[in-house]
Amino acid sequence: MPPDVPPTVPPTVPPTVPPTVPPTIPPTIPPTIPPTIPPITSPTAPSKYQWQYPALTPNQLDVIQGDIWSKGFPKHNETYYLFKIAPGNATAFAQCLRKMVVDQPELISNLKSTKKARDDIAAEKQRAKVASKLGLPNGKPEKLHMSFALIAFTYKGLNMVGKTDPAFFKGMKSDGDALNDAKTGLDPLLANANEIHGLIKVAGCSTGSVNGRLEKLQAALQRGTVIQDVPGGAEGRLDGATREEPFRGKEHFGFEDGISQPLMNGIDDTPPVPDPGALAEFNMDTEQSILVVTGTTRHENSSARRPDWMHDGSFLVFRKLEQDVGAFRQLKASFATYQCESAAHMGAPLTLPAYYTTDAPPADHEKVKAMNNFGYVKVDDDKLAACPFAAHIRKTNPRRFGEWDANSGDQGLKFAKMVRCGIAYGTDYTEGEPAGLQRGLLFACYQACIEDGFRHMQLAWSNKNSFPGSKSGLDPIVGQAPAGEAVKTFVTDKKGNKKEVLITAPLVTFKGGEYFFVPSITALKGVLTEAPL
Repeated sequence: MPPDVPPTVPPTVPPTVPPTVPPTIPPTIPPTIPPTIPPITSPTAPSKYQWQYPALTPNQLDVIQGDIWSKGFPKHNETYYLFKIAPGNATAFAQCLRKMVVDQPELISNLKSTKKARDDIAAEKQRAKVASKLGLPNGKPEKLHMSFALIAFTYKGLNMVGKTDPAFFKGMKSDGDALNDAKTGLDPLLANANEIHGLIKVAGCSTGSVNGRLEKLQAALQRGTVIQDVPGGAEGRLDGATREEPFRGKEHFGFEDGISQPLMNGIDDTPPVPDPGALAEFNMDTEQSILVVTGTTRHENSSARRPDWMHDGSFLVFRKLEQDVGAFRQLKASFATYQCESAAHMGAPLTLPAYYTTDAPPADHEKVKAMNNFGYVKVDDDKLAACPFAAHIRKTNPRRFGEWDANSGDQGLKFAKMVRCGIAYGTDYTEGEPAGLQRGLLFACYQACIEDGFRHMQLAWSNKNSFPGSKSGLDPIVGQAPAGEAVKTFVTDKKGNKKEVLITAPLVTFKGGEYFFVPSITALKGVLTEAPL
């Protein structure tokens, strides 16, 4: 019996099965580096689509925290636990954290363990698929019991343990005016950013698995004495869960989540060659945009280099975003009066040639699922054949040559990459539901530099009328106008007439958030847990 076949699957094919059916289950992807990554000197791949940097080393897979990846933690449920270090307990906290990471290393997940879990899930799906084809029992994949955790710190939390970074000196609250963030109506847990020193993010297959892992982490860090819940209720927690079928993988507006993620050599597969209209470097991303490495700086300030203890870490932006599904549906309906393609203006592209997924076995990678592999072709953008400038997908992920040079001159586009690993919260929307029900997205993204990543994307793109072309309009999904002003965007009807639309009821409302740094596991049991200065 091949070693990757679970014992529930018989080792041989029943005699009634035609001889054309393979007798064994195809081997699954090994738990280290995927076999589909071509060598850097591969003569078969166009040079501009090859990896630009060497693969992550085995040591990096061991020390990089496991959610910092295009796929992130496998999960059905997830919680964000906000904590503060009790006054006078900075030294005790550092000691508890070091002891936890050294004595219970399984509590904080690394890339290696997350990758193995993803491979185990893929193997179980493949086993069930083959069993189903053979008419054998257990033809449906079983849920694997697993959980994962990550720990991160605000700049105030890092200061508590005696570490500072010249380029990470303020929190999201001090950025609020620039971001046009709301100042009132915030979630109580996020209303006072000065109280937040750290974040523990726990994901798992169920509420029970998440709670069990979180309780172990809290016990190791001596919750109640060394660390305390951030005030605001709900025991310092914000909880989310994936939506049930047929909406699994989609956020509350109905869009597929987690598409077009930056890739890292050594853990991600090489994507297929993108549409000729797409800019290669946008599709062939590298760890340099996601991880802090030697020489990492803000691209506009090369003198502020990150300290060595930040290497193999990443910056986490967390935001609670409430979604008004009723207003979203009404706006889509109103767009119909302009006889335009409302889905494109709200966030979906109009050209969808191909989709690439590593959830399928290697033999299925070439199947077209029409989702992600496309570029914004150079056509008259006032015609329906193109994706509107103001569309959320185009605002936040420009894909073509000229999008940043000829139209906007925004060189920052080459640096604005981030991995998104958030989760939905709240119940699904139903027509005529009682007032007051809330739902949305616990948004989380990782990047090597907040200024180049999330901050640039929100300020210079989503909130700007002039990107990617003049009078484009604001992003109708996450664009934020100054206080007291409505979001203005544009639609183009089938006759080519451009019309301004005011979004008076925000589709997404900011409910609070914070900036965090996610250290490497090496730093957690070394520099960060030395006696505070």
